[in-house]
Amino acid sequence: MIKNKQFCISLLIPIFLGFCAFIAVVGIAPLMPTNLDLAQGVDPFKDYIAWVFYRHGPWTFPLGLNPSYGLDISSSVVFSDSIPLFAILFKVFSSILPEPFQYLGIWTLLCFILQSVFAWLLMGVFTSNRWLQFFGCILLVFSPPMFWRVNQHAALVGHFLILASLYQILRVKTQWSSRQNLLSWGLILGAAVLVHFSLFVMVAFLWGASLADQFKNRSDIALGVKIKEALVQTLVIGGLILFLMWQAGYFAMSAASGALGGYGFFRMNLLSPLDAKGWSYLLKPLRLPSDYGEGYMYLGLGFLLLWPFALFKLGKSFPAIKHFFMEHAILFVALFALSLFAITNHIAFGRYEFSFAISDPIYQIASIFRASGRFFWPMFYCLALGCIWLIIRNYSQRNAMILLALAAATQMIDTRAGWQKLQLHLADPKVNIPHELGLKSPFWAEASRQFDNILLMPPQDKGTGWEQVAMLAAKYHLGTNAVFFARADASKVALSHQQFINDLNQGKWNSKNLYVLQSDLVLPAYFHSNPQTDLLANIDGMTILAPNWKACANCTQIDENVRSHLDKAIQSIEVNKTILFGKAQNGSEFLVGVGGSWAWPEAWGVWSNGSEAKLILPLPEKGKPKHLMLDLRAFVSATHPRQNIEIMIQGMPPQAASLVQFEKNQIELNLPPLIKGEKYIEIVFILKNPASPKDVGGDSSDDRRLGIGLVSASFLN
Repeated sequence: MIKNKQFCISLLIPIFLGFCAFIAVVGIAPLMPTNLDLAQGVDPFKDYIAWVFYRHGPWTFPLGLNPSYGLDISSSVVFSDSIPLFAILFKVFSSILPEPFQYLGIWTLLCFILQSVFAWLLMGVFTSNRWLQFFGCILLVFSPPMFWRVNQHAALVGHFLILASLYQILRVKTQWSSRQNLLSWGLILGAAVLVHFSLFVMVAFLWGASLADQFKNRSDIALGVKIKEALVQTLVIGGLILFLMWQAGYFAMSAASGALGGYGFFRMNLLSPLDAKGWSYLLKPLRLPSDYGEGYMYLGLGFLLLWPFALFKLGKSFPAIKHFFMEHAILFVALFALSLFAITNHIAFGRYEFSFAISDPIYQIASIFRASGRFFWPMFYCLALGCIWLIIRNYSQRNAMILLALAAATQMIDTRAGWQKLQLHLADPKVNIPHELGLKSPFWAEASRQFDNILLMPPQDKGTGWEQVAMLAAKYHLGTNAVFFARADASKVALSHQQFINDLNQGKWNSKNLYVLQSDLVLPAYFHSNPQTDLLANIDGMTILAPNWKACANCTQIDENVRSHLDKAIQSIEVNKTILFGKAQNGSEFLVGVGGSWAWPEAWGVWSNGSEAKLILPLPEKGKPKHLMLDLRAFVSATHPRQNIEIMIQGMPPQAASLVQFEKNQIELNLPPLIKGEKYIEIVFILKNPASPKDVGGDSSDDRRLGIGLVSASFLN
């Protein structure tokens, strides 16, 4: 009893240490539930906004479904990375929570504290000296890969789950009953699957290896008993995990949608443990290919200084290391397998790369975890623990204490180069999320009383402008399909998209939905909506179609600026009449994606920007044109003498051209047989070799990828 009391009191040390580390690295402000500092950025905002819809949505069964967020393409809080463990818990208390409310700060604090607690417990396996525990704990808490995830991927700050798994493996030597072992692993794996699937897979590998090693090592027990115990643990924990996955909403998406491709891109570089990426005052970033931080494995200067002292005594500990390897052989196989998966088949050593092919089925399965670099984390912590163990084992307590203290101080001070910038960023009021995201018109409040949903069309995952639409829907408690999922169900998105196109072609607009239109739908909406009743306007930079708004007696009438502009531009379209695409010219109304796939129009016309550009042209009301004449510029120079393009019209076979002169490139395109009643045609330009002025010796500040310059077009009989 006294021993347990002392154990609990001793845990106050790592709890306090974890809290202090959180305050130093993150600050106190994010702990306020109404403070949205930790929801800044694309991924954090994704995590937060999905929780807002889940909070105000109906209770479902399974519990994790989030039908208001995505509507017919919805899934669950699992696939928005909203930390199901906290989302479900706080939904219970939704009615008494303030507005807004975020739990990202509370979660991050808990991660820091539990990281510290399990680091402390692991150090307790190596030594009973409190000072050695304390300094070793600091080294593991000030983990650059964990800090890197703060304000990026909240769920993935939960590195404590890896430390908890390693502690459970190392403490098996103590006389824990099978029931206690089962309970501990059940808690760790259950928590992991309700936090993030990547963390769960890492922990599951460690659990499976531990179970296999125990089975191998327990020679004092009959084979039948060992098999029975292993089966019981596997079935009980496996059943628990399947139940939790079901309730969290893992099965809300078809399995075929899990693989996105891209395995080998977000990998770990073999030099990543030495690459500070700005998280060191002393070590400069290495010039490594970008992995978008997924392979970030910087050990920290404290560990880098400690390792030479550890390796110096390696030979002295070889018998103990050999015994440990034999006892945990399968664990090391699992760690090695996870590390190979993190490195991928595109092995990178600095800027040098060696690749080998893998079969398509393996590639598709591996791409479920295309951010593979993070799977080195278990090995990262095992290497860190091995370094500390070698120091504690091979040096006197006094010398070990000095070495660990110096390493801990170095780790804290030097990583401040990174985490101080993080704290300053979080505290900067200029980057806080405005609740309306620039939407100031009183129209939105009025529209929220007329419509049940606000839809971003066409249906897609993370469409352009999704943040504004999602925030708007959340503010007024409307349903929306404006979403950003970590994994989207491709079959649901495709079905929703096809249904919308079918409805569009028939002029079907649901009177309960307010539609926000992407640029390629503005002209189709003009032709397929009712000008007498439906409002087509640009409000706060977004083009909306509000069915029956003009027929609503109580609705404020809005200047229908989009329809009026298009009326004028469309009336100017005639056979044998030139359509100009320069700034303020009639053709600029028909460019799809101005400021994106098309650069901003200039006096002469407009450049394409990227490898694809789209144009939607109204057909002349009179006459039946059979050809379309284009006048193009080409971005060519002495170092880039040719632009190769393909042009596709309404699904016809592509019409190819190769342009070698800067201007006055005349291309006559055949038009498809036009269907009676057809109002417009879609023209897609595929640019085979666009280039930027910066790349060909021009303006060093201009990195647009230019291909063709669209000057004019003319319909011909």
